[in-house]
Amino acid sequence: MNLIRSITTVGGYTIGSRLFGFVREILTASFLGAGGAADALVVAIKLPSLFRRLFAEGAFNASFVPLFAGILATRGKEEARTFAEQILTLWVGALFLLILCVELFLPTLMPLLVPGFKDTPERLYYAIEFSRITFPFIFFISLTVLYSGMLNSIYKFAIVASSPMAGNMAILAIVLGFYDKVSSSGYAFAWGIMFCGILQWLWVWIPSLKEGMGLRFVWPHFDENVKRFFKILGPAAFGSGVVQINLFIGAFIASWLPVGAISYLNYADRLNQLPLSVIGVAVSTALLPILSRQIRSGAWENARQTQSQALEFSMFLTLPATLALIFLADPFVMMVFQRGAFSAQDTWATALTLQALAVGLPAYVLIKVFSSSFFARQDTLTPVCTACAGILVDIGLSLILMGSFHQVGIAFATAAAGWVNALLLGYILWYKGYLCFDSRLKKFISRMILTCGGTVLLLKSLQFLVHPLLLRGELMRDLSVTGLISFGLLGFLFLAHLMGAMKFHELKHMFFART
Repeated sequence: MNLIRSITTVGGYTIGSRLFGFVREILTASFLGAGGAADALVVAIKLPSLFRRLFAEGAFNASFVPLFAGILATRGKEEARTFAEQILTLWVGALFLLILCVELFLPTLMPLLVPGFKDTPERLYYAIEFSRITFPFIFFISLTVLYSGMLNSIYKFAIVASSPMAGNMAILAIVLGFYDKVSSSGYAFAWGIMFCGILQWLWVWIPSLKEGMGLRFVWPHFDENVKRFFKILGPAAFGSGVVQINLFIGAFIASWLPVGAISYLNYADRLNQLPLSVIGVAVSTALLPILSRQIRSGAWENARQTQSQALEFSMFLTLPATLALIFLADPFVMMVFQRGAFSAQDTWATALTLQALAVGLPAYVLIKVFSSSFFARQDTLTPVCTACAGILVDIGLSLILMGSFHQVGIAFATAAAGWVNALLLGYILWYKGYLCFDSRLKKFISRMILTCGGTVLLLKSLQFLVHPLLLRGELMRDLSVTGLISFGLLGFLFLAHLMGAMKFHELKHMFFART
């Protein structure tokens, strides 16, 4: 299976999903701005999203996909499906108990999760109300992840990658249909999240039936595969969800900051998540099943080459995105969000927050790549240890910086924590011999540094030229920013070719070659 082609397939559909997600965020900014209801909606979305990252997407993929893909490769489809049916039965029972407990005790839990909301009763009320609607989302999205893991293991990446786009379309339909029929438009967004989960599950469940992967509820038997699944599930939950844990810690601490700080963090994170999702998630989604099969079959050299290729390609895509978010943050936020209830002051605050978050973007992508290597080897303990180090850095720096820099300090702390985590993971992979800095990779790194330096000069020059156009109306502003980003990207590609970091024929070869 061609790794780069798989990455671009997942990434292409993810771009579509994120575009619809941006429309959702634009509507949120326009309808709610950065007020109390917006802060409450952010928390109501983050709560199920935290469990999603911890116990669904990250942990489930890390523990289920390597086992399922390994069984599929060595013992066949029927035994792999039997294993999946046992996991389905246990997973549904656990999810039901989790949702029941959270729904019952939400009024007690919410003041503990965001204690600063006690001083603003309206925010606390809406946070509880919205969360009651959004939290069952975790049930359907967890089922989505299970069926997605099976489809990815048989290389049906397109079906899985397109499901978030369908989910975001469902959110938009609910919001636009009901925002003016409820007391707060936040309710429409909350119900949209709920229906998003249902549609995403149906989106992957029906193709699974067609592929002969329909699952039944069975009486589970705790055989070696099931025991192994739960043995690696706990550490994987913590290790793969470190970014979400850091962001939730940021929201927890930011609850003591003035109204709007949580919203600024959320809007900045949404922009930062675009390249992270398109690149980081796409790379890890495509890399994990391929790497798992190579390692299970003993193809060690192929596994090392696959990892190096993923590392090189992901950094080639990530670094220009990082530079754009740092140096074009203000016009980018202005173009996406500044309308309706979202003011110029909100743009300025969000842009500063985005710049701080974007410093850690390469680290977040590296975590995705490096973690996949550990997960493919069914080692989830190492990512847990590095995640703990990152979270300690995040908490410490957030507490130190929040007094002077407010949400910008919290964003920078999150970025610093990401770099600590990524560097530790990379060092351990190198120490164990799983990561080799060969001459090709060293050449790539040195020439990418030169390419990035030239790109920074180009972006600053272009920004100076188009700055007067940003003040000539909304249409001219949006066209100017779009042109600025487009010329910056073309300039980066030309410089990368000129410097030898990634020549055009090498990109063509990486895309069409078989792995």
